[in-house]
Amino acid sequence: MTAPKPVGGGGSRAPSQEYMLLDYLQRLGRNLEGRRAVHIHLSRLRPQNRRDYHIKIAAATFEGIVQNFEGQTFILSNSDIFFVCKGASVTDIDTAVMKVRFLFSEDPLSQGEDEEDLARFCTWYNLELQYDEVFQMVQQAHRERERKSRLSVAAEAAAEMKGKAQRKSIDPEQLGKLEGFLTRADLSNLMRRQPVCAIAPGSTTPQPVFRELYISIADLQATVLPEYDLSGNIWRGCPR
Repeated sequence: MTAPKPVGGGGSRAPSQEYMLLDYLQRLGRNLEGRRAVHIHLSRLRPQNRRDYHIKIAAATFEGIVQNFEGQTFILSNSDIFFVCKGASVTDIDTAVMKVRFLFSEDPLSQGEDEEDLARFCTWYNLELQYDEVFQMVQQAHRERERKSRLSVAAEAAAEMKGKAQRKSIDPEQLGKLEGFLTRADLSNLMRRQPVCAIAPGSTTPQPVFRELYISIADLQATVLPEYDLSGNIWRGCPR
């Protein structure tokens, strides 16, 4: 019952909770005895009831089980909570789930006592018997999360390119205004620091050498001359 290693942890971005959950399930390997999982569908709550602090409070409800039963809680990008533990009784887990349900008692998702009502709120899994099903479901959620992330990055890049295309190259008049502003303004809020690193021979790990202090041109542009491209060159392409 060995699943493939998840790929695509997000490059330079922090890995998503979907990726971390997929990696966690992979690392469980064959050590599935006594492990249960609960998928709480908070994405089905009304928008006003699933703000970030609502979801964090709900996830904190499982802290006791996490500490006592090798538990792990994941908050997915759609606000769902996925909880895995080992050795906890059905009663222990159900008590925590009911506390979460009570937190959202005013929402239609948490109302009703029929089996269908409870199933809409959460789904239980016995990982000894349903590992493959759970892994495939989480793998699909990870792929969907990565797809949306790529679309978001592409949209941001397109918007940035469009903004640059609409900005005018700075001319002498605006350059004079910028120079006057720089002589009078307090630029402390535009100051940035970044480490400068070097890789020593025989090493593969960058080591910080010093920290560079600089002014963010992008922030300066947005603050002073948002309609102009400070890095543009009005003379580019002109004959010499």
